[in-house]
Order: sequence, then C-alpha cells, then structure tokens
Amino acid sequence: MIRRALDGHWLCISQPEHARLAGAMAEAWGRPPFLPPVPRTEVLRAVAEHDNGWAEWEAAPGLDPAAGGPFHFIEMPVADHLAIWRRGVQRMLERNPYAGLLVSMHGAALMRFRLDPAARTPESDRAAVRTFLVEQERLQTALRKGLAMRSRYREAVASARLTANFRILQFLDALSLLLCCGARERQTFTAVPLGEGQRRTEIEFTPDAEGATLTPYPFTADPARLAATGRLLPSTPLSDLAALHAAWGEAPERSLTFTLRSGAAGT
Repeated sequence: MIRRALDGHWLCISQPEHARLAGAMAEAWGRPPFLPPVPRTEVLRAVAEHDNGWAEWEAAPGLDPAAGGPFHFIEMPVADHLAIWRRGVQRMLERNPYAGLLVSMHGAALMRFRLDPAARTPESDRAAVRTFLVEQERLQTALRKGLAMRSRYREAVASARLTANFRILQFLDALSLLLCCGARERQTFTAVPLGEGQRRTEIEFTPDAEGATLTPYPFTADPARLAATGRLLPSTPLSDLAALHAAWGEAPERSLTFTLRSGAAGT
C-alpha cells in the first residue's frame, strides 16, 4: 500500500496497481540506445506482477496505529513483508520460472536492505530476514541451473543478461514508486542497463506538475502518458481495524495521470 496525502485525504494505491504501472513502462522500454529486454515476455511479466503477493493484504489492509490509516508499505512489520514476498515469489514461479527468478532476486534485494544499520531492524527480525535470504539464494541457484538446461533461457540466465533484466525491474519499480508517491525532488538513478553486458548509464529524474522528465529517455513513446488508480480515504485517524475496513469498503476510486517526457533533445 502506498499512502500519500492528496486534497485533504489519503490516496491509497495498492502495490499490485503500482506494479501494473511499472509494467506499462516496461512495455515501452527500448528507445535507442536502450535495448528491449530478452526474453521480453518474461521480463514484462516480472515487472508488471512483481507485487502480486500483496493482493490478499491489500484486500483487507492492516492499520498503522501511529497514522490511524492503512500501513504505508515501508512502515509494515518485517514478518508481514516476508510472508508477502514468499507468497509472491511462489505465485510467480507457478506462472513462469524465469519471471519467478527475477521476482525472487528483487524481493531479496529489497529485504537485504533490512540488514543495513540505517534500517534499524530489531535483531529478532534480522534473523528472520537472514533466513529468507538464504532461502532465496538457494532457490535462485536451483532456478538458474534448471533454466540453463532449456534452450529458450540458456542465454537469459547468463550473468550479464540476467543482471540487466534485474536492473530494469529495479529501475521501473523505483520510478513507479516515485510517481505514485508524488516525489518532488530530482533524483539520479545509477547503473541503468542499456542492454546486455556492462553497458550502463545514469538517468536523471526531474519531477514536474504533470509527471517527470527523464534524461536520457528510455521509452519508445515520447511523451508517455500513464495512469494509476487508488482509493481516497478521509485523513481523519481511524480508531481500529474494523473502522479501517469499513472505510476501505466505501472509499471512492481516484486516478492519477502521469506524463513522462524526454529531458533533452536527441536522447
């Protein structure tokens, strides 16, 4: 759940909806010198569905007592995050093993941040995160070995291409989050892949009233017009979970539109 202030309310955008927005951007990826991902179908599925494990939680969100509203995704308990990622990885594996491999790598990268001293994760939760990371590392090793035996995926699991596809997923996940959260500060993304191998670049994200400019620009449509839909909740703090779920069931939908443009001619 992404919870942001909007017009005196909370606009709550689900994680699967944020992922759908990332997937829409993945479909447009590939303006030279950026190259489309290979295998394209599997990478696009991983990007568009990387948060499918959140569906059950989003249907009945948990209450953040400090805010009096649904948990913003970065405020959730570690145990809830781990359960969601385990479910999401397994769900994706059942749909496609290569997409599942990318989602496992992505989930592990996000949870690995919990071990950073800056995250201030309690030791009891850090132990659970370490267990999760070991599980995912073993799973990824097994998947890479198995996929390497299939002609379609032999090159796709090679280190350079797999890393490039993973970095595309990471970049589009972060870009979608910035848009959905209403980021207002310029940011620079590093190590964005241009294609297979070690060819990478930086992309400067400059937000504006309509969306953002990107320099250099990786999408085939310029401008690219996108949208995400959430639910509007009153910003008045809610007293308990029952009140939240009642308000959630009655909350009207609200769509945000974003326009992405090239930040410099010729990029």
